[in-house]
Amino acid sequence: MKPTYQSDRVTLYRADCLEVLPLLSGVDAVVTDPPFGRVFSSGRDGPHQGNQIIGDGDTAARDAMLAMWGNRPALVFGSWRHPVLHAKQAIVWDKGPASGMGNLSIPWKESWELVFVCGTGFNGFRDEGIIRGTIVTWASKGRQHPNQKPVGVLGQLVEKCPGCILDPFMGSGTTGVAAVQLGKRFIGVEIDPTYYAIAERRIRQAEQDAKLFEPEPVAAEQEASLFE
Repeated sequence: MKPTYQSDRVTLYRADCLEVLPLLSGVDAVVTDPPFGRVFSSGRDGPHQGNQIIGDGDTAARDAMLAMWGNRPALVFGSWRHPVLHAKQAIVWDKGPASGMGNLSIPWKESWELVFVCGTGFNGFRDEGIIRGTIVTWASKGRQHPNQKPVGVLGQLVEKCPGCILDPFMGSGTTGVAAVQLGKRFIGVEIDPTYYAIAERRIRQAEQDAKLFEPEPVAAEQEASLFE
């Protein structure tokens, strides 16, 4: 299967991840926000009202992907209603006080979300199990997917992962943007053509932005003169 887009560090597929995953090599970690199995659609007025995610009727696609992935590092957003059963831990993303309606008959909002930690081989220093200070992005402020996460949240997750990052449920491409910003290789797969187009556009822009901050190459003779 040929990639839909490819550059030096990024490879993207508009396809079903269960068809793509067996063909991939050189992938070191999964960071993804898969279908939760909750058949969610926004009831708020706005561009995402009524939109549902492909495969969100259950967690079959998520669970099949994780079974194929095995015991390698994986960070998977999900719901306490449908947990990843073999997860070693869960991280809590504090979404901020303005988020999370939940059950209105209960006097606590679901202003948080879980990230299930699977497999072994993560990097970096040991940190708190709560991600704070990065609140949810509203559609009125540029959110292009019903469940789009802030780049800052994905960045904190991606930086703990080794090597090449795979997002098999890429959505609007936030994991890819974070990976590009951190200088990591990224492979993304998205089945929905509308969201794939958004993801590719955002990741291409992140690549262009990253190039603006790359230092100019120094010619060999110039480099030598620096030490004379």
